[in-house]
Amino acid sequence: MPEEFNTEEFNTEEFIIAGWMEYGPHRDEVLRHFNVCAAASRDEPGCRDYTVCADPAHPGRVVVFERWAGQDDLVEHFKTPHIAAFREAIAPYPRSGRSLYRYFVARAEEFQSSSAAAG
Repeated sequence: MPEEFNTEEFNTEEFIIAGWMEYGPHRDEVLRHFNVCAAASRDEPGCRDYTVCADPAHPGRVVVFERWAGQDDLVEHFKTPHIAAFREAIAPYPRSGRSLYRYFVARAEEFQSSSAAAG
């Protein structure tokens, strides 16, 4: 680990996990289980957002957006009963691809679209 890497800061730094997972013809079955998991996850400490949905441009994809207060919260998330149940439920449906990234939040501000700003 690089010397300048501060694990204390990493554990409390807000981040977003965003991307997609490919399940082909099983996407809708996986998405049903994912939605149950997401609802339970939103009630967890440190979970600020947790959304999954079908990608309208790619029939087999599930789009994922999660926002967490810190790494410790995500570690605890993976220990929850609903994550274990989710993993067991989707085991019959193999994932054929994925692209998920973690983005660390340095700064945030409310966004105003150009139409809202003009009004």
